[in-house]
Amino acid sequence: MDAKPLSAAKIAEIPSKIVGMLDSASSSDRQKVIQAVLTMLGESSEYKPPPPDFRQPGSPGKPPSGSPDQGGLPIRAKTWIQQNQLTMEQVDQVFHITKDGVAIVAAEAPGKKGPQRTINTYVLQGLSRLLASGEPTFSDKDARSACEQLGCYDLPNHTKSMKSKGNLFSGTKKTSWTLTGPGLKHGAQLVKTLSTEE
Repeated sequence: MDAKPLSAAKIAEIPSKIVGMLDSASSSDRQKVIQAVLTMLGESSEYKPPPPDFRQPGSPGKPPSGSPDQGGLPIRAKTWIQQNQLTMEQVDQVFHITKDGVAIVAAEAPGKKGPQRTINTYVLQGLSRLLASGEPTFSDKDARSACEQLGCYDLPNHTKSMKSKGNLFSGTKKTSWTLTGPGLKHGAQLVKTLSTEE
């Protein structure tokens, strides 16, 4: 059977699914699975080193023209950026990324009403963790701090506002919250909106 070339959207979608399936596996198990898949497809399973990381000091050359400079971001964060057709310029207008962590630098919480602004800030907090660690999991305490920073923390109505989170993130206040697929997609739209307003 002749292999057909994949569309750019499909190429971006497949790695995201694979990352989701292998996310909790150990590094050695991931390598075994990938090598097994390549073998089953009749491809060479020899390891090929990744291209130079252009954000690291001392890396030769420069990024190809028009490609986002994603540097040392976790692979899951890079996949999220590519899948949602974001640029690093857009991401950098909403988040300040350093080797010490990621901070939200948006001027204010996106949204028209209090509850919407609160939920959107929680989503941004999840994205900041995705960019920093590769996992969109965050504590309620950190999200509340982000709400205070962005001027949308309304103590008397905070619990009520949280009821409108829908399916954007799951978890509990006592343990932690994790952005869902819809939450990650919603977050990408927030980044696009905030970077356009800048």
